[in-house]
Amino acid sequence: MEWEEALLGAWGGEIPPQPASYYRRRAARARQIAEGVTTQDMRAQLLDEAIRCDRLAVAARESPSASR
Repeated sequence: MEWEEALLGAWGGEIPPQPASYYRRRAARARQIAEGVTTQDMRAQLLDEAIRCDRLAVAARESPSASR
């Protein structure tokens, strides 16, 4: 889904909302990968992505259109 998000963002389209569980899984995966990364910059990027996904999960949980 990542390449679809990039295309939609580049073309100005809206990204359809995902359920909160989707974003929680992405956040957990980013943190898991960050544990094994040796480069500080990459670790920081992954942890930033995890925080972004956590915020999206909260927003998805609060949004009635995201519940499927």
